[in-house]
Amino acid sequence: MRGIRLIALAAIVIANWPSAAQESGLEQITAIQEMTQRARKALDFAAARLEAAAKAYGADEVEPGRKALDEVGAAVELAVQSLEATGKHPRRNPRHFKNAEIRTRRLLRQIRQLRQSAHMADHPDIDRLIERVEEGNSKLLLGIMSPKG
Repeated sequence: MRGIRLIALAAIVIANWPSAAQESGLEQITAIQEMTQRARKALDFAAARLEAAAKAYGADEVEPGRKALDEVGAAVELAVQSLEATGKHPRRNPRHFKNAEIRTRRLLRQIRQLRQSAHMADHPDIDRLIERVEEGNSKLLLGIMSPKG
């Protein structure tokens, strides 16, 4: 009886393996109800897409790189919006806000490194992403540093 259960469990895992291995998109992240978890997953997604953009630009594949950069910006904006939607004041409950601020700062550093290695023609796309991520980082930082209210 135990062997049959193990075989059935293995069959279920194998059947679901391709879907588990696929990278989740922003639509799936947006469906997450818990806002702090959504923000964390969105920043994970942003980091993964930034890696994909760096690889694409390294291989001179401009369109996939631009698409990945767009997804990075959208993911950072989703993370900031999700944290704002928690209703918590960042100064009183800084844990998730500070984590997101640190991670967006790290993303900015990585984006600037990508800009240095990218072709001059790609700089405007990367500059737009830097502005989007800086805006999100500033919102997080201002929330943390604002007076208690």
